[in-house]
Amino acid sequence: MTTKSNHSDEQAFTIIEILVVVVIIGILASIVVISFNSTLTKSRISKAKADIENIDKAMNAYKIDVGELPPRGDCCSACACGTWAAWGQTQWDRAIEALRSNDGANWSGPYLKSAIPQDPWGHFYCYDDNDVNSNCGDSYLISAGPNGVWEGGGGDDIRLTVTYRPESGCY
Repeated sequence: MTTKSNHSDEQAFTIIEILVVVVIIGILASIVVISFNSTLTKSRISKAKADIENIDKAMNAYKIDVGELPPRGDCCSACACGTWAAWGQTQWDRAIEALRSNDGANWSGPYLKSAIPQDPWGHFYCYDDNDVNSNCGDSYLISAGPNGVWEGGGGDDIRLTVTYRPESGCY
């Protein structure tokens, strides 16, 4: 009695075919991940710009009412950045708090509804206060950007000039 094997009718994938499929799936997954990361970075940049623009509007409204940018009476030329020395966080807190609550003359806020403690990458924004009453020193709001490194407003930093001085022609 002869038995006939059915193995000749069966088809199977070779190891090469399986490897090709795995490589193609890996390439497609890489493309999706890269695309997602790019979109995520762009949305974080947009969020940082929106935060900075909101703080800018609040600071200019404060300036129109009070006469200078917060924190009132401060004319330092160093950044008030939370990631720098402890005084930097204190300066940032003072600036934001001045926009949220104050009982000073001509203050008619709150100019900012909530605190904005960190940028989308988890770093504190920088407020470089150069608001000297008689000069045209520019004040800046800065995010260190995606790389988290302060580059003086350059590199991938996100920076906005805050100073608004219509009486002296400075913006």
